[in-house]
Amino acid sequence: MKILIIQGQPDDQSFAHANAMHSYEVLREEGVEVRFVDLAIDDFDPVLRYGYRARMESQSYIQEVQQKVSWADHICFFFPVWWGAEPSVLKGLIDRAFTPGFAYKRNGPLHVQGLLQGKEASLFLTSDDPAYFQRRYGGVVSHWKRDILGHAGIKLTKTMILGGDRWLNDEEERTDFIDRCSQEIEAMAVRDIHHSLLKELLKK
Repeated sequence: MKILIIQGQPDDQSFAHANAMHSYEVLREEGVEVRFVDLAIDDFDPVLRYGYRARMESQSYIQEVQQKVSWADHICFFFPVWWGAEPSVLKGLIDRAFTPGFAYKRNGPLHVQGLLQGKEASLFLTSDDPAYFQRRYGGVVSHWKRDILGHAGIKLTKTMILGGDRWLNDEEERTDFIDRCSQEIEAMAVRDIHHSLLKELLKK
C-alpha cells in the first residue's frame, strides 16, 4: 500500500506536526511506501485567488501534490480543529489541488463525479473540545467525509481524535495517542501487504 501523509498544521513545533512526523518515520522504518506533504514548511500560496476562473501563475507545487495524491492508495490527514474546521493553509491546499478535472467532474448542479475513486483516507485530529463532542456535534468529520473526500470519490475509513488538547498536560496520554495513530496506519499497510501476498498465492 502506498501512503501519503498530509500534515496540515502550520506550526512545525506543534503536537499535530510531531504526530505526523512520527507516523512517517515509523512507516519508513517498516519499509512501507510513504510520501509526505508538510504544510508547516512548504512554501506555496494557499489562496485560490481567482476561483477557477483563471489559472494562477505558480503551479509547480500544486502539480507535485497532485502527483502524490494520484500515486497514493491511502491519504492520512493530520491537523488540529480550529473554529470547527481545518487550518486555513490546509483548506487552501484543498482549494488549489483538489480541482475540477483532477479531483472531480461536475455534470450538473446536483451531479458530481469523483475522479479519485478507489482511494481511501484517514483523519488524525486534535481538538480543544472533547473527542465525543467532535464525533456527535462537531461538523468537521462529516464535512470532510461528504464535502471534501466524498466529493472526490475518496472513502473515509478511519478517524482518530485527541480531545481537550489545549488542556491536556498528560504527556503519557499524548504519547499514547501518537503511538496509536502510527500503529493504526502501520497495521493498515501490513494488512494490505498480506492481502496482496494471499492473492498472489491463490493465483498459483
